[in-house]
Amino acid sequence: MRRLAVFFILITVTALIVAALIAGCIEEKSKTGYVEIKDMAGRTVKIPEKVERIATLFPANLRIIVMLNATDKVVGISNYFDKYGDKLEDALAHPELLKAERIGSVGEPDMEKIAELRPDVIFIESAYAQIADTIEKNTGVPVVCINTSIYSGKLDDFYKTIRLVARIIGKEKRAEKIIEYIDSEVENVTKRVKDIPKEETKVFLSNWAYRHGISWTVKYYAPINLIARNVAENIPTHYMEVTKEQIIEWNPDVIFIHGYKGKSAVDEILNDPALQHVKAVKEGKVYGLFGPYIGYDPKTMIVDLYWAAKVIYPERFKDVDVMKKGEEVFTFFYGKKGAEVFHEVIENRGLYLSQELTPQ
Repeated sequence: MRRLAVFFILITVTALIVAALIAGCIEEKSKTGYVEIKDMAGRTVKIPEKVERIATLFPANLRIIVMLNATDKVVGISNYFDKYGDKLEDALAHPELLKAERIGSVGEPDMEKIAELRPDVIFIESAYAQIADTIEKNTGVPVVCINTSIYSGKLDDFYKTIRLVARIIGKEKRAEKIIEYIDSEVENVTKRVKDIPKEETKVFLSNWAYRHGISWTVKYYAPINLIARNVAENIPTHYMEVTKEQIIEWNPDVIFIHGYKGKSAVDEILNDPALQHVKAVKEGKVYGLFGPYIGYDPKTMIVDLYWAAKVIYPERFKDVDVMKKGEEVFTFFYGKKGAEVFHEVIENRGLYLSQELTPQ
C-alpha cells in the first residue's frame, strides 16, 4: 500500500510539473507581445498583441477603422485623401485624420514612409495580397488583408471583416453594435416586401462612377438585389459593359444610376433616342443612387436600400423620409455631426437622387 501511495504521489507531482511547463510555454508566448492571426486572404500574420498605431492604404479600409471608433489609433492614410478629402465622409466627420502621414496608395505604397512610420499594422484589401507580402518583406510592418465589399451579396462576409478588425484593435463590442444595426435596417426594409416576388420588378443599375454611359453595369448591388430583380444578375463578370440592345431586351421597369454626373446623367438617359421604348424611360423612372465611393460604404448602402425601396414600392414606404433616414444613418456612425456630414457628402460629390430630394 505504501509503495502504491508513493507511486500515485510521483504521478501527481509529474503531472503538476508537466502542467507548469506547458503553462510556462503559453505564458512565454504571450510575453513576446505578439499573436498570430489568419487574415481574409488566408495569410498568417504576426501582429502586436495590443495594436495602438494603425495605417491603411485605401479609403474603404479606413471606413472600418472609423466605424469602430478607433480614429485615435490612425497614424497613416492613403494619398487618396489629398485629392478626394472633401468628398470622403470620414475626413469630413474627422478632419483630424488629414493630419496623419500619407503612406501612398494600395497600388503604390510608399515603402520608405511606411518603414519610417512603423505602424503596428496596415490594413489592405485582400485583392492586393501580393502587395501585402511585398510591404512586409520591405518594411517589416505586418499587413492584414481584409474584404470591405459585399458586392457578393453576403453580408456575413462583410461581418467577418468587421469582427476580424475589431478583434485586432480591441473594439469587439462596437463591432457587434454595427452588425446589429445594419441587420436591423436591412430587415426593416426587406420584411415590408417579402410577400412580393422579386421578379415582379426589373431594375437596371447604370454604373457611371468610373466610366460614363448607360451601358456599364454590375451583377450585384445589395440595395437592388435584396428587393428586386437586377436584370444584369447573370452577366459573366461582376462589372462590365453591355449593349443598348441588351438593355432594350431586358426592358427594365426602373433604372438607377450610380455616378457623379448628377441630373445630367438622368437627362441623358431619358433623352436617348435608342431607349425611348424602354419602360423605365417611357415612364420617367430613372433615378440616381449614392453607390460606393472609392470602395464599398455600408452607410450609403443602407440609404440606397431605403431609397430604392421607396421608388419601387412607394405604397409600402410612405412613412419613410429618405433624407431623414440618411441623417439617422450617418448619426449612428458619426454622432452629432452625422446629419451635417450626410448633406456635405451629397453636395461635395454632386449626388443626384431625384429632383424632389436633391434638386439640381
